[in-house]
This record gives sequence, C-alpha cells and structure tokens, in this order.
Amino acid sequence: ITDQQVLERLFRASYLKWVADAKGRLKEASSSAPRVVSKAFHLAWQDRKRFHSQDELDAFLGANIQHGAAREISRIAGVHRMSHGGAAQKHESGEMSVDEAWQRLKSALEGAAPESQRQRASTARHEAAGHMAQLAQKRNWKPFILVGIVALAAAGAGLYWIDKAGASRAVDHALNAADVRSYETSYGQQMNVGLDDGTQVRLGPQTKLTIPKRFGMTGGFRAVKIAGTANFSVTRASTDQPFEVRTGNAIIVARGTDFVVRAFAEDSNIIVHVKEGSVDVRVGEQIKNVATGTALQVKASGETSVPSAEDLDEARTWADGNVTIVGHDLRYVLPALKRWYGLDIRVQDTTLMTRKVFVRAAMNSPKEAISSVEQSGGLKFTYIGENMAFQDTVPSKATKAAKAPARRR
Repeated sequence: ITDQQVLERLFRASYLKWVADAKGRLKEASSSAPRVVSKAFHLAWQDRKRFHSQDELDAFLGANIQHGAAREISRIAGVHRMSHGGAAQKHESGEMSVDEAWQRLKSALEGAAPESQRQRASTARHEAAGHMAQLAQKRNWKPFILVGIVALAAAGAGLYWIDKAGASRAVDHALNAADVRSYETSYGQQMNVGLDDGTQVRLGPQTKLTIPKRFGMTGGFRAVKIAGTANFSVTRASTDQPFEVRTGNAIIVARGTDFVVRAFAEDSNIIVHVKEGSVDVRVGEQIKNVATGTALQVKASGETSVPSAEDLDEARTWADGNVTIVGHDLRYVLPALKRWYGLDIRVQDTTLMTRKVFVRAAMNSPKEAISSVEQSGGLKFTYIGENMAFQDTVPSKATKAAKAPARRR
C-alpha cells in the first residue's frame, strides 16, 4: 500500500466481501458492519509498511474485523445492560454504498469527518453524558469497576486468540494461493525434497507436498501442506518460528524433530509418529503433545487416540524401507500393493477379496511382497493374458465347473 490511490483500489475491490464477513459476525448488529470494515482498513493504512502480499493484508483485515465485531457486540450489550434492557441504541439503517464508505474512510484518513458523522457523534456524546450523570446519582460503581477489570482480562485473552486465528488464516491463504510450489509422487515412487530452511522431507508414493511461495522468508511462513505420507526431518531454525505441517483437520507443530505423517484421502484417520524429539498436534482448540517413540491418531470428528499397533506399523515402517500391512483382507491390500510397488494385480474370483492376508516386505522387493500375500492367504500369483492376478491354490467347485469342457450330446 504505497498511497491512498492503492488503498482505495484495494478497498473498493474487497469492500462487499468484508462487509458480508462482518455482518456474519455481528448478527443482530449487522448495521455496524461498514464501520467495522472501515476501521480495519484504517488500521491497515496506519500499519501499511508491514504488508508484502495480498495474503498478509487479508489476514490482517480478517483478524481486525473479527476483533472489531466482537468489540461492537460487547459495546452494544453493555449499553443494553446500562439501560436495564431498554430501547436499543439506534444504528444507521440501509446499506452503505462503497462510494459513501470510501468517502468516510478517506475523511478519517485525512483527519476530518463528514458533517453527518460529526452531528451523530455530538448527539451521542450528549446523550451518553446525560445518561451517565443520571446513573452516577443512583449507582454504586464498585461492581462495574470489578466487571471492567474482568472484561479487560478477557479482552486480552481474546486478542491473543484473535491474533493466533489471523496468523493461522494467513497460512491457509498462502497454502491455497496460485503461486505455491508442489511436489507430487505417483504409484511406487518416492521423492526427497530439501526445504529452504534445511528441513528434509521424504515423500511416500501417491503423496503431494505443497509449499507457500514465501516459505522461510522474513515475514513469510514456515509451513507446508501434505496429502499422503511423508517423513519430516525438521531443522531448528535461527528464528523462533516453528515448523508446521497441515493436513486434514490437524496442524502438526515442530521445532526440530523427526516424524512421520500419514493422511491419505481414503484414510479415515490421520496418524503422526515421532521418531525423535516431540511435536504438538493441534485439532481445533485441542493441543496434544506427542513425544519420542509415541504416536497419535486423529479422527475426522477431531477425536484423538493412540493408534493400534497394526495401524501404526503400516503408517511408519515405510520410512525405514519396509512395508507392513496386517489385519486386512485382500480387497484392502490390492490397492496398497499398487501404491507401494506399482503392482496392478487383479482377482477374478471375487470371493477371495474377503480373505485375510498380510504384507511384510522390503519396499524395493515387489517379489517379496507378492510372496507374503501368497503365503498368508493361500493364494498363487499368475498371469491371465497380460494381466497379473491372484488365484486360489485350491480352486472352488464353481471355478472347476467353469473350466471343465462342455460334454457333447
């Protein structure tokens, strides 16, 4: 924001969006939305040197509109209490056009105010002074002083969480922007990615890593997004900015550690396993610390728990060069073989799909993986035409009948 012309362009381009956002927060007090939005832009103008991107500006505006709306609701509630639930304070009626809103903001930037605003302000001051004079004659102010102290403490805590929410929203914007960098693997592929802060990431198959444009830069973000599975070896940065991994409904925060994340789209749970150090896993307002050698499972509902030994082995052993899949049927294992080894194996006899099998094999040995399935499920690997397939080692009667030549009459 170099001058007022740039501010005006930004204001006009997003005014309706931010007014709608403010109205959603203000509810019954939605008529105050233009004033809340204008105040947020006024603050942005005063602090304009800090913004280097639209994402940073949007995060600032969103946080201040949220704060301003909360403050407006609190103010109106206070007026109601002071007047014993009497008539509500009058608000401006009707929609304020973007032209009128900009003229008011421009006047405020230049230290002036439209005549109508000055008249309303003067009237409000007189009414407030008279009302307070009446209250002073008959009120004991000690309870209000106590309430004020409590309110200030609550406001301080509220501002902290608003700042946190604004920063989190800025990260989300940056990770969903058009200028992100992405790395993606396919079936049977792995990839090593070195980040600008020295962190090393190893991507498992069918995995996508998203990195914001300003990753690790001054005023930027030290956060990435993962869909699939990855092993993170996080360096301790020279700044206090923690490293974040965002996936699904979870945010994993680390300051120098080694951990594995599994979060495939078809999985019902996210699993985080810490090999060294510790991480904090945040789901909504809930924060769980995961120490060395332990793991956490996050459900879509936000509920957290310790994963089963089988689920944990499947999530973590690939990072050590092995594939472990236990406690599943062939229907589950076939897509996993394609993911980890690129093996597209089919089954003609659909009754075999419910047969329990397991995989314990090195990641670089598809032959070992096939042998594991054969031995655990009583199956044999073969080719039907050009297609790879599993068949039962003891064909069923229906299969034998299908293969038997028809008798001549």
